[in-house]
Amino acid sequence: MRFIFIFFIFFNIIFAENPNNMSLIELYKKNYYTYICMNRWKFIKMYLRKNEKILSLVAYACLKKNYITPALDLSKEMRFTKIGRNNGLYINELFMMKLLIIRYITDNYDLSTISLPEIKDNLLAKIFYLIKKQKPKVKNNILKLLENNNSYIVTYNKDTNEIIIKIFLNNNLVKKVRYW
Repeated sequence: MRFIFIFFIFFNIIFAENPNNMSLIELYKKNYYTYICMNRWKFIKMYLRKNEKILSLVAYACLKKNYITPALDLSKEMRFTKIGRNNGLYINELFMMKLLIIRYITDNYDLSTISLPEIKDNLLAKIFYLIKKQKPKVKNNILKLLENNNSYIVTYNKDTNEIIIKIFLNNNLVKKVRYW
């Protein structure tokens, strides 16, 4: 019995999927977004000034997990090519939207005078534009937005620096999304 147990552990160690031995592209294809984002400095050191397309992949891994703040580390480093600068700008715009939503919720900051380039493929950006358009009242640091059959409840967690968006369809909770 002991031999089988040791053999089982040895077999798992040998054949287990180890993200440390995979290339960045393999990690991305296998959806190891958290691992990629949390090890972003390792990848920045490897690819800085060498391949900003690969660094963009690291940034998009962070964005896939809604880790906007860590993605900023990459946006600061992607400045040597046009693709890198464009991707860095996209990350900075999302981060600016996050900060402005936080200011709106906590300080009732007026967003009507703010003009940012339009981002169409991101929920946080959608919430930002809905806030600008609807100018909803904030009650107890909770923001409620309506759009067709969807409703959104947006809150800010000061302890974790997260914006939490709850999406409702016909008053049923469909999804809860966190933006760090």
